Amino acid sequence: MERSDLPARFPPPYAVEDDSELAWLQRAARSGLTIAPMAVVPVAVETTFYQFNNLPEQLRRLYGGVATDDPDEDDLEELEAEAMTLVLGHTLLDEVIEGLFEALNGLPERLLVRRADADGLSAGRGRETLLAVKRVWADDWRADALAGRLREGHGLAPLARPLLVHTAFLEREPEPLWLDGSPALLAYHDDEGRLARLTRRDA
Repeated sequence: MERSDLPARFPPPYAVEDDSELAWLQRAARSGLTIAPMAVVPVAVETTFYQFNNLPEQLRRLYGGVATDDPDEDDLEELEAEAMTLVLGHTLLDEVIEGLFEALNGLPERLLVRRADADGLSAGRGRETLLAVKRVWADDWRADALAGRLREGHGLAPLARPLLVHTAFLEREPEPLWLDGSPALLAYHDDEGRLARLTRRDA
């Protein structure tokens, strides 16, 4: 894997130019706002994890009998545990683990592991964080999450997004934040007032 494809401290070594939370955080940093210490796990880490462990083929076989254009939620619920076990039962590449541990250095003991633009899981810094990364990915195979993306026409594969890892203890700013070209954003800061999370006010 390239260095830019491994976990890193914010800001990551690449620019994101879209309407995502990571892009907004980069814009906020460029505008002079201080960003809380955090690790960024790029999409490439998840993609490589699936490919290296042959998970796409295993999951396609598992869901082979499901009508993906009109899924029966009972069928999805029956397969949920097996699908999540497939994801949780495989290990991350050594270079990913090393990169993540390096990126976690100096972060608080209690962390939030989440997809950009989403809620997440609380975990202790270290091995718990590794497990939480896979748990966030495994949650894509919960019956309700899978049913939602199938009905929206996205297919079986999860909609990969970067993961953000930062302090679990955040407070919301009383007023929305406006960045150049952004919608009204709800801003969350750590105990030192540093920006850690942005969500659309209308989400």
